[in-house]
Amino acid sequence: MISFPAKGTHVTVRWGILGCGDVVRKRVAAAIQAVDGCELLAACRRDADSLKTFCDEFSVPRGYPSADQLLADEEINAVYIATPVHLHLPQTLAALAAGKHVLVEKPMALTPTECELMINAAKEINRTLGVAYYRPFYPAIERLGQLIQTGQLGKVLAVQIACSAPIVLEEDGSLPWRVKSQEGGGGPVMDVGSHRIDVLLRLFGDVIDIRGICSRKSPDAVENVATFALRFDDGPQASVTCLFDAVHDPDSWTVIGTQGIVDATPLNSGRLVIRTCDGDQVEHHPPHANYNVPLIADFVAAIEEGRPPHVSGEDGLRVNEVIEQIYRDAR
Repeated sequence: MISFPAKGTHVTVRWGILGCGDVVRKRVAAAIQAVDGCELLAACRRDADSLKTFCDEFSVPRGYPSADQLLADEEINAVYIATPVHLHLPQTLAALAAGKHVLVEKPMALTPTECELMINAAKEINRTLGVAYYRPFYPAIERLGQLIQTGQLGKVLAVQIACSAPIVLEEDGSLPWRVKSQEGGGGPVMDVGSHRIDVLLRLFGDVIDIRGICSRKSPDAVENVATFALRFDDGPQASVTCLFDAVHDPDSWTVIGTQGIVDATPLNSGRLVIRTCDGDQVEHHPPHANYNVPLIADFVAAIEEGRPPHVSGEDGLRVNEVIEQIYRDAR
C-alpha cells in the first residue's frame, strides 16, 4: 500500500469508474484498491456480461449499466473517467454537477475549449480535477529534471523521442475507438504523443514554435504516423515520432546537451545512461510496478489537502493546446 501524508482532514475517497477497458483492468482498478483511503465502490459498463466479469474480478460491489446511474450514487465522491475521449467533456461536467471529484484519462478532451469548460466547472463547485498523465511520477523523470536544472548536461540542445501503441481489434473484429477521429480526436499524437508532450512541458516550459507532419492510411482516417517538432522558450528543440501499428514500442528518449547526453530508453524501464566527458554512468530509477498508483495517491492527497493535483486540469489544457497546433500545422 502507498499513502501520501495529508495536512487536511482525512476523507475516504469512494470511487466510481466510468469505462472498464484495458487500462482500467490492467492498472487503474488495482491502483485505486492499493492506495490508503480509497475504496473502489462502483463501475459502469454498458455490456452487462462484461460489467459483471469486471466487478467479480475486482470485487467491486456495485455495477451500473449507465453513467447517470453511477453518478446518482451519493456514496461515490470521486470518479475515474476511462471512456473514449469524446465522452470526457460531457461525463466530466455531469460528474462535477453531481458533486464528484474527477480524474479523467488522457488526453483530457478533444479540444482546448473543452478542457477550459471542464476546468471552469470544477472551479465553480470547488472540486478537484486531474488528468491521468502518470509519467511525471516516474523517478527517472525527476532525476532527468535534476540533471537538466543543475547543468550537468551543459545547455540542453535537443530531445529525441519515438513511441508507438498497438491497435487491437475489438472482440467483434471492429476497429477500436482510438482510430476513429470522432471518438478519439486523432491518432498517436493524441494517444501516446500526449504523454510525451506533458513531460516535455514540465521539463522545458513554454513552447514557442510547433511543426507537425502526419501520414494517414486513407484520407478519412486518423494519422498512423506523426512526427512533430517543438521549440521551447529557453532554446531546446524536441522531435517526437509517434506511431500506431509498429510491432515494438521503441519508447526512446534521448536528451542531448553541450556537456553530456542522457539516454532513457526505454523510458518505462527507468534506466538512464549518462554520457559526459568523465565517461558513462548507468543509473536505475524504475517506476512503481503499477504506474497509476502514485497518480491516484497524489490525487487523493490533493483532495485531502485542498490543493491542485500534480497533474491538474490546467496541465491537461496545455497538452491539448500543443496537440491542436500540431494538427493545425500538419494540415
